[in-house]
Amino acid sequence: MVEKLEKTPSIYVALSCRECFGKTALCIGLSLIFKENGLKVGYFKPLGWGDFTYKGVKTDEDAALMKETLGLKENVQTITPILLNYHYLEKLSLMDRKVLLETIEENYRKISEDKDIVLVEALHEVCRGGFMNLSVPEIARELGSRILLVSSAQRDYMVDEILFEKTRIVESGIGFLGLVMNNVSVAAMDRVRRLYIPILERSGVRTWGVIPETPEMSSPTGLEVKEQLRAEVLTREDRLEDVLVENYLVGAMTPDSALRYFRAAPRKAVITGGDRPDICLVALETDTSLLILTGNLRPSPVVLNRARERGVPVLLVPYDTYTTVNMLRDITGKIKFGDLKRIRLAKELIAKNVDWQGMLKELGIW
Repeated sequence: MVEKLEKTPSIYVALSCRECFGKTALCIGLSLIFKENGLKVGYFKPLGWGDFTYKGVKTDEDAALMKETLGLKENVQTITPILLNYHYLEKLSLMDRKVLLETIEENYRKISEDKDIVLVEALHEVCRGGFMNLSVPEIARELGSRILLVSSAQRDYMVDEILFEKTRIVESGIGFLGLVMNNVSVAAMDRVRRLYIPILERSGVRTWGVIPETPEMSSPTGLEVKEQLRAEVLTREDRLEDVLVENYLVGAMTPDSALRYFRAAPRKAVITGGDRPDICLVALETDTSLLILTGNLRPSPVVLNRARERGVPVLLVPYDTYTTVNMLRDITGKIKFGDLKRIRLAKELIAKNVDWQGMLKELGIW
């Protein structure tokens, strides 16, 4: 049995619901700011996805990202000791909870040694790992962490979800730090500040920051779309990392209708068949980031030549339109290993929009 953990101040960052995102960006931004202000910062992700290779070792991509970004001395096996895959129930069912928890505690001890603060990142939302009693609150109790929720939802039910999670955390005797709202659109900002935040704060949820929607952070690049679809690139592969996709439109109408439709949506990917050169050419006359051609139907040379001239990458996929749209439904921009542009932007957004000094005071560090 491991010894009782020393309580290095730590923030356990988790999403408030399945559809939310932004926890890794928050961890990066806070950790870089804390480090810049003279604190020794650790990072720990007890449960991770084992789908990334770092220097020949299978690990979670966030573990590799944070090790390089912060210059951490610990190896990635220590930073993320338990690796899962998409079908993780079988693996965890065969393992003993006591052994898993001891593994988490032992590695956290190494991470937190000589640190002023540790950022702990959840696998996703609060409930993940719950069937083995390894949800965020249960691990946070063992590590002595305070839970910070991240929400990017801007619908009224989000308030109910956050208050439900807060009540469950507090009634379990676990420290609850509060909330950061991420990716709030211009249209929703007034309602969030005028209505959501006061309701939450009356119920004991402190909102430490409201981060505005930033397409460079939240919208996937053409390369991320290409990787998600495992698509063949027909033209302008050199532009994939530069273009952002903010909207997805299906081209299944007449050219006249399509023109009005396409003009209303900037920075879009148009999904259509390669046998619809009329739709492709209309899309290329508007603010289009990508053409995605379905059914392995290759377009005419006229379409490819026009796409080259306009600097628009063209992707070819074997799926039908419905399948393609479903594959893109949950894709968002993600800070990946080596993504210096988004790392820098994350730090800037957190520094400007989150009361990180107040967090440190609340934790007794400042």
